[in-house]
Amino acid sequence: MVFKSDQRLDEWVIMLDALYGGSQNYSKTAYEMHAHLTEVCGIFAKHAFKRRDLHQAIEFLPKIFAWSVALFKKMNPGRCNLEEVILRKFPGKCTYCLKKPCGCWTGEKPTLPEIQLRQAFFNEGHLPRRTLNDFQLMFREIYGESWLISDGGALNREATLKRIFIRLVEELAEVGEAIRFHHLFPENFENELADVLAWWFALVSMISGPEDSDRLLLAEDCVWRAYPGHCHNCQMIPCLCRPGPVRQLMSKPVPGSDHRFDSLTSALNQAAYFEDIARIEANTMLLSFPAACVRADVDNFKSVNDTFGHAAGDKALKEIASAIRRTVRERDRVYRISGDEFGVLCANFTEEEAAGAMRRVCAALRNTPIRWVSKDGKVEEFLVSLSIGVAEFDSGVEIQAAFDAADKAAYETKRRGKGSVTRATSLAEPQVDGG
Repeated sequence: MVFKSDQRLDEWVIMLDALYGGSQNYSKTAYEMHAHLTEVCGIFAKHAFKRRDLHQAIEFLPKIFAWSVALFKKMNPGRCNLEEVILRKFPGKCTYCLKKPCGCWTGEKPTLPEIQLRQAFFNEGHLPRRTLNDFQLMFREIYGESWLISDGGALNREATLKRIFIRLVEELAEVGEAIRFHHLFPENFENELADVLAWWFALVSMISGPEDSDRLLLAEDCVWRAYPGHCHNCQMIPCLCRPGPVRQLMSKPVPGSDHRFDSLTSALNQAAYFEDIARIEANTMLLSFPAACVRADVDNFKSVNDTFGHAAGDKALKEIASAIRRTVRERDRVYRISGDEFGVLCANFTEEEAAGAMRRVCAALRNTPIRWVSKDGKVEEFLVSLSIGVAEFDSGVEIQAAFDAADKAAYETKRRGKGSVTRATSLAEPQVDGG
């Protein structure tokens, strides 16, 4: 299936599920997805209302939509009919007064006319081609006037956005309640999700940067920039990325904890490596055994820096860390221990399982050149490889010895030819394991 920006809303559901449903999201619960959706809404609010940076806030609008779709698919795995879900609640007119534009927003809402609402859906629901822009236009025609807050006859954009966002958050809370009571009232979830999306379309319609105040942001342009038919980062469908550490926190890190991540590769850093070893040895950080340790050294890294420059070397380190994260499991801990040395801690993994994962890392690096564009526009491509050692351990007190054994195995890999994997238990054998 070929995806495009002006596809139907249900095709967006299919596309996002193909991208992330079987990779990033398959193991997440509905509560976790609701939490992600809440976090993204909060980050949007921080940029829009606290920092007053609407351009940065706009970057999070597609994420609100994508997490809403992910939540819909989690609650309804076999369905893609999000168009129907919205149209049953908003059949081309106001849910309560059944008028377009809405005629009841200034007063008390009338009783929901369920029979008339079903008839309106029957009349409206068969119409073809419902793109994101079609739904955006529909909501503007129904509720556009009710969104606005004026100040002396002029639009107060910030107050308008705040009103819309507050309503979105209110509906998001009701979605959470609908998830909690889904076993009793399963129909409530879709009803509340439709409300969240209605206010999302309102946000898209009313937000813009200061210099673009008269230019309407189109929903499909907004979302397509973030999800252009494939993963924006790895360029694949399904997405092959592995989640790294939290990219942006709502609150500041706990004092003393922000030192744990390497700023270049986003892997855990040397401080975290030694802290985790100490915690595991002291039994304050629990692991499932058997567990495996990995040590990996970049081969001939100095020649990369000497030939292409240190900036190209930094790009190589980022790509290596990304290749490791894409291969290992989400729960495995990836460390940048020093300049060109990496480590991985894999709970509930045997030495052979860890060796198999690292062989796949070696293969990925052999088959994927690092592409570097210099400041003068010159494009360079080069390959990098890793010499890797793995070792297994069965109790916390053995972790340091296991990492030392893995390090020794990595040096043996370098001695035997580089670019492959050596198991610590096979050091007495004359052949390198895998590669």
